[in-house]
Amino acid sequence: MQLNNMKRTFLTKAFLPIVVFTIFSCTANDEFQSFDGFEKSKDVSFDIAITRDGKISTRSDGGYGNIVTETDKDAKLDPSKPFGLMGVDPQTYEVLINNQRVFETAGIRSTTFDSRNWHSTENIMLSAYYPYVDETEFMNGNRAYVIPYRAEETKAGPLVSNSVQHRLSYLDIVPLVFRHITNDIGFRICDITFDPQLQGHIRLRKLSAHNFATEGFYLDSIGNNKGMWIQKTVCPEIGVFEGNARVGCGAENEMFVGFDNLVSDRKLSSRFYAVPEDIKMGKQYIEVVFDVDEFEYDGHKYKELKNQVQKFPLYGVLNGNSCICGKQYTFHLGLDLGTLYQPIEFTASVSDWEHNYGVDINSVWGENKIYEDNDFF
Repeated sequence: MQLNNMKRTFLTKAFLPIVVFTIFSCTANDEFQSFDGFEKSKDVSFDIAITRDGKISTRSDGGYGNIVTETDKDAKLDPSKPFGLMGVDPQTYEVLINNQRVFETAGIRSTTFDSRNWHSTENIMLSAYYPYVDETEFMNGNRAYVIPYRAEETKAGPLVSNSVQHRLSYLDIVPLVFRHITNDIGFRICDITFDPQLQGHIRLRKLSAHNFATEGFYLDSIGNNKGMWIQKTVCPEIGVFEGNARVGCGAENEMFVGFDNLVSDRKLSSRFYAVPEDIKMGKQYIEVVFDVDEFEYDGHKYKELKNQVQKFPLYGVLNGNSCICGKQYTFHLGLDLGTLYQPIEFTASVSDWEHNYGVDINSVWGENKIYEDNDFF
């Protein structure tokens, strides 16, 4: 990735206005120590939460007051992977912390800062991202930083924290609220064939996603908790499933697509992270390889069909043909074996981030409906 070229491009553009967001307040009776500029190091630990939307509320009383409104309880930082920390003076935007690794030890994320040059300020604005990337750099007068995510880092599920401002004298435990900046994509599948004689003969062999972006530059603004993806790179094929799994019939038997089997538990399903982008006609699609078992129909025997291929375009499935940053999408695929010599037809829709992973299928789609008939099929 040519980070220097990207840097020159964006240095010339005005960035979003900076809105300082403070996550704790102090009463008039609070006494603050003046920061000792001769202190050579500062030990800090981090209290981490991950949220779907990045939103938190605050209390007006003293002390820490961050309350996460939509916690993603299943998301966790890999203990073996550090996150990167950036810090600036909120008044001058002088760099105080430049892409410092923060590791986890015994379940606690902590680090030690070289604070010898911090005597000129009383406050610090912090922003963090995960996973750590060596080439991350400040831009736009240190009011933003750019993270060059390659496909390998995207697999970890990239996160960026809300910016927090702290007095240096109280810089001991820092709460960080991370938000998702990619799309978490997965699939559910069932046989929606109407004719009982044609039901239950489909076996899924392979499922792959094509032309999804899996790397790019993420530009995060310090202070206003906003960012955007720029210069994305597309992956020609992402493997989701490979195996030999019979597809269940009807809404009550819809299953998540796992790595080599169909599963009922979302946590065991095969999912991937993709960089949000617009869905283009003829670009992103799902490819399904399936077998049809030998069966009888009205007294006639039909031979087994192997390695049948169906390409399912995604254009027109999402509202506005756009993937929203930070959203989780589960595409529901309905397979219809209408006749033996016509291709299996796919009808699909998508559910948003699943707040209740044990949700009944009908509560997602409406009574007795798990798919939508779309004209573009």
